[in-house]
Amino acid sequence: MKIDRIAVYRLPIDFGETRYTTGASGTAQASIDGTILRLDTDEGLVGWGEISPWGRSYLPEFAEGARAGIDVLAPALIGADPTDIAALHAVMDRHLDGHAYVKSGFDIAAHDLFGKSAGLPVYRLLGGLGSDRIPMNCAVYHGPFEEMAERIAAYRERPGYRIFSTKPGGEAVADIALYERLAGIRRSDEIFIADANRLWTLADALRVARAIEPLGFNLEQPCATYEACLRVRRATGATMTLDESVTDGDVLARLARDNAADIVHVKLSRIGGLAAARRFTAFCEIAGLSLSWASSGGTEIADMAALHAAAATPRAHLFGLWSCREFNTESYAQGAFEIVDGVTVPGTRAGLGIVPDEAALGQPIALFR
Repeated sequence: MKIDRIAVYRLPIDFGETRYTTGASGTAQASIDGTILRLDTDEGLVGWGEISPWGRSYLPEFAEGARAGIDVLAPALIGADPTDIAALHAVMDRHLDGHAYVKSGFDIAAHDLFGKSAGLPVYRLLGGLGSDRIPMNCAVYHGPFEEMAERIAAYRERPGYRIFSTKPGGEAVADIALYERLAGIRRSDEIFIADANRLWTLADALRVARAIEPLGFNLEQPCATYEACLRVRRATGATMTLDESVTDGDVLARLARDNAADIVHVKLSRIGGLAAARRFTAFCEIAGLSLSWASSGGTEIADMAALHAAAATPRAHLFGLWSCREFNTESYAQGAFEIVDGVTVPGTRAGLGIVPDEAALGQPIALFR
């Protein structure tokens, strides 16, 4: 099988009335600029991938950069065998150093094609079904306590939700007060995460971590750098998750050696896609670490890629999955996973298991043959 055509779509993904805020000093995200890839083959199969960064300043990835990288990589991939994932990555690495987020879109589409050609769901290609019930992680974006409590209550109206990722504002005194109030509404079977998304300085992170440690919060990515997070880790007994600073296998190995975290929250675009996800899962199983999965943002395509990574994670090592389409006002594909009682169940359809709505995607902005 050979790739003989690549189509690129630009897709504005709107959050409607939601203004997703990670902190008082951050910008409120009301939409994201998505890029969808369609890979056609000489055997008539089609694979779908996606690169939809969360704005321009959350991670070192942005939509215009993704499309510029696609212009470099797409011509080089015409004629490549999408079922030879290692060779596909070798071609991309020869033509573009780094920029894992750009490569992740092609990697996801290639896995979709590989699964369809084999008649298997993608998680089977990643090692098999490790978790048949995947718990969902709910994102409770920052705001006044009353608003955050309302968002938690709204999730609870759908039974089974137990993991709540709550975002601080970035000022230590106010954040301590916020988490003290949030702790007062946590139920005994629920997990509350204080997910700073790198927001705190080291001094503020230490102050908040020590203050809220008795409250039982999981602490996620308190500071911008790995080194600062490690200092917070060593100063508190709280369960620690690292997210944005986990960029590749070298950081993952260092994390295990330093005992820097208990949970690794992995965004597929950050590490380059599903081929890297398989390596991450194997390493974390050996190291005794738990994994939480997500895509930075996007449509059902990105969501299903993260689902397959989660489904291939052994249940003992799976912490949860965040749905990146949680705030989207529109649906862009059929067949995506549904959430029932706070969990989702992997399907058995071949490939990613979804059928994009090509009318919703509009006309391609670029074609490569």
